[in-house]
Amino acid sequence: MSARTTRTATALVAAFGIAATMVAAAPGSLAATAADACDVVAVTDLADAARVQVDAFGALKDLRVDVRAPGTTQVLATAQGFESTARPDFGVRHRSAALPALASLGRYALDVRYTDAAGKAVTCADSGELRYLPHPVVTLDPVSAPVSLEKPTATVTGKLTLRNPRTRAETPLKGRQVWLRGAEMSESVVAGSDGTFSTSVTYTARSTSTAVTAKADGAAPTTTEPPVEKRKVVIALDTPSSVAPGYESRFRISGKVFYRGGDGALHPLTGTDFVTAGDTCETWGGEACGKLSPGEWGRTFYWDRYTLHGDTVLVVTHSPGALLDGVTRTAVTVKVDRTVAFSGLKATKDAAGRLTVQGSTRLGFGTNSTYDLYRIQHSADGKTGWKTYRSTYIKRTGSILRTLEPGTFPAGGAWRIHFEGSKVLEPVTSPTFTVVTP
Repeated sequence: MSARTTRTATALVAAFGIAATMVAAAPGSLAATAADACDVVAVTDLADAARVQVDAFGALKDLRVDVRAPGTTQVLATAQGFESTARPDFGVRHRSAALPALASLGRYALDVRYTDAAGKAVTCADSGELRYLPHPVVTLDPVSAPVSLEKPTATVTGKLTLRNPRTRAETPLKGRQVWLRGAEMSESVVAGSDGTFSTSVTYTARSTSTAVTAKADGAAPTTTEPPVEKRKVVIALDTPSSVAPGYESRFRISGKVFYRGGDGALHPLTGTDFVTAGDTCETWGGEACGKLSPGEWGRTFYWDRYTLHGDTVLVVTHSPGALLDGVTRTAVTVKVDRTVAFSGLKATKDAAGRLTVQGSTRLGFGTNSTYDLYRIQHSADGKTGWKTYRSTYIKRTGSILRTLEPGTFPAGGAWRIHFEGSKVLEPVTSPTFTVVTP
């Protein structure tokens, strides 16, 4: 093997994973016209032994491949009409049109010819081998009936045959395994006496593709994709679409998910992957602002939230799917409440002379068990001269029950509860209230 051919084989093995034995020594009369220009390899097209496949580092201009018997210089046919596609990993693959029928089956040498970037003609002798022999062919029939969420099952059929590249005749390959792969399935089937096989595929709302690929030993893989009637997802909230939770309060967003069927009606949608869109928040104690969870087999959802953030818009959405018409987004507007509200305040004096202050606090929507410092104050005229008689910690959302012992508070006048505010909450003073005797 020449130094040029050795370099070519090494480069192609590294780049394309092609066996070096496919690149043989070139006859002297067919030596390459450019020493370093022949980093190409030609092989039998896996899908059709009557075609030639050329892999190269880039596109090749005026590409043609001569077919000859090994050890001779007589050209028996020339492969032309190449179509080029970029390979997913590296380089460019060129596939020829079908060759004219050769005189006999067998193995033939291939010489690649093309024009380089400088306009020079390049001949790469013995750049590969054409295995002009019967080869397996697996085909899949087009699926005519569309799949949908109402009718999610498709029947996939195909055939495995042995094709003669010279006559194009095909004979069934019975008893051979065919591997079928798809987003929702992975199985093997056995071709029947006539070479045919079939399977059924059931899709769900989570399916990302309807494509099914068939593979068999020695055959090029082939793919079919059943048509789809897509359905629109509808997310219906059970909770308000606009809420005002208190800062650092816990609240819940919940709802149900449907799809609009071909009959125009709403039907429960199962198996949906719920996600949030554009939801960012601070963290506290290592925990995020909330968790979105599915319920009832994916027909419902609930989103427990913590308002460790300011005003925002939360979005409930879902993962895309092959059977779904786009992605639905349902928004919930959040305006964080930072002012505590009082209700039911009263002061009662019992027979023993004790004063009991009762009522409740609420910080917006949701629950909040955080305590803040409040002051129970008294004024003789209910307007001025407010004096604190007890400082106590009260929940932001909860009940108030505090007692002043006899002799520690004045008679008459008016009472109130005052909160001086904090870094996250506004200061607030309750309405005034007077003492009543049970």
